[in-house]
Amino acid sequence: MMMSLQPMVRCAVNGAGVLAMGALGLLAGCGSAPVTTYYTLTPPPMQPVAAQQQSARQQTAPQPQQQQQQAQQQQPQQQQQQPQPQQPAQSGSPTSPWWIDVMPVGLPESLDQPQIVIRKSDSAVVVLEQARWSAPLSQELRSALSSQLSRQLGTQDVAGLSVPAGRDVLRIKVQMRRFEAWPGQQVHLAADWSLAQSSDSQRRVSCHTELTQPAGADVSDVVQAQQRLVASLAEAVAAVATRWPQGSCEGRSAQ
Repeated sequence: MMMSLQPMVRCAVNGAGVLAMGALGLLAGCGSAPVTTYYTLTPPPMQPVAAQQQSARQQTAPQPQQQQQQAQQQQPQQQQQQPQPQQPAQSGSPTSPWWIDVMPVGLPESLDQPQIVIRKSDSAVVVLEQARWSAPLSQELRSALSSQLSRQLGTQDVAGLSVPAGRDVLRIKVQMRRFEAWPGQQVHLAADWSLAQSSDSQRRVSCHTELTQPAGADVSDVVQAQQRLVASLAEAVAAVATRWPQGSCEGRSAQ
């Protein structure tokens, strides 16, 4: 009686080592560990204005025949016009009279995990072992806020640096209360934050912000939605910082 043997691979570890049945090439799959992906809350830097203009010029560059015709048309004008000095490109960001000091972000212990944690239900969470933050979550949040605030305020984060005498600094402290994700639904952020003037510890303002963003089902979609949450939180902080020391939240003036 003839029997048909189906290809199969079986891996087992015992005192003699690894026993295998089937093609040797399939043994590479035995014991392979799942791939871990690392994520960050800090988006890549914005493309400089000059690079954007150069890219736009390349995309709309005329054909050689068009270039020749344009050169012939512009030649009389070029002879009459004197060259003007080129002005530096403007970033569009306001310039703040303050330097900022974005302090370490506080996190509840349940959120301060190397793995990305998602909500499974109202009472259950899932820790994604193969989806991790590239740095401790508190550092990820501080770095993302520092990047966003420096850009939006047109200033510098001097955290950890020596500050010249007489230069005032606006200290920004954020305490994250909730930072949750429901894949395929939404992400949610709740944070208390305060601004304080380095030269006058009595002058400060404390605020609370809650934000929600829709999120896709993939982990990368969830992280991108969380990036948008952090950017929106930075906008709320920047809105008060730009009016400092008259800045207020919910109608309360800084004291």
